[in-house]
Amino acid sequence: MDADAFEASLTRPPSQLRLIHYPYDPTAHDVAGIGAHTDFECFTLLRATAPGLEVMNGQGQWIDAPPIENAFIVNIGDMLELLSGGEFIATSHRVRKVKKERYSFPLFFSLDYNTRVQPLPGRENPALPTQSLLAGEHLFAQTAQIFTYLKQRLADGTLILPDSSLALSSFGQESRHLNA
Repeated sequence: MDADAFEASLTRPPSQLRLIHYPYDPTAHDVAGIGAHTDFECFTLLRATAPGLEVMNGQGQWIDAPPIENAFIVNIGDMLELLSGGEFIATSHRVRKVKKERYSFPLFFSLDYNTRVQPLPGRENPALPTQSLLAGEHLFAQTAQIFTYLKQRLADGTLILPDSSLALSSFGQESRHLNA
C-alpha cells in the first residue's frame, strides 16, 4: 500500500490519552481488577509504571506483561484486527489489583468516526465477527457496553446502540478461545 493510504481516514480521529492512577493499597489481594477486554480502536501505545497488566497469549493463557524501562507496550485493537483480516489479533488484556501504586498512560489511536473499516483487499476472513463496521459506531457501542453509567442508560432505554453493534470481546484471543 502507499504510505499515505490511510490519510483520508485520519483527519479528525477521536484518539485519546488517558491517565489512570491505581493508588497504593496495602490490603489489596492479587486478584482481577479491570476485567478482560480488547481496545476498540486500531492500536494503543501504553506506558505503565508498575506490574499489573496481563495479556492472553495464543494458547489462551494469561501471562504478565510487565513494564520495561524506556519502552512502550503496543496493543493491537479491534479495528486493526478487522483491517488485517485477522492477521493481527486484538490484544485481550486485563489489569490485576496489586498493592503497589501504579500509573498507566494509554494512548488510543482510532480512525475518523465515519470511516468504514473492513478487511483490506485480499485480507477477507469469514471467521471474523463482522466484515465491516463504522469506526465511530464501534467505538461508541463498545464504550457504552463497558462503562457502568452508560450500561445503566442502555438498561433504562435512554441510550440505544447502533444496529451494527457487536458484543464486548468480539475480537482478540479471548474471543477466539471462547468460540473454539
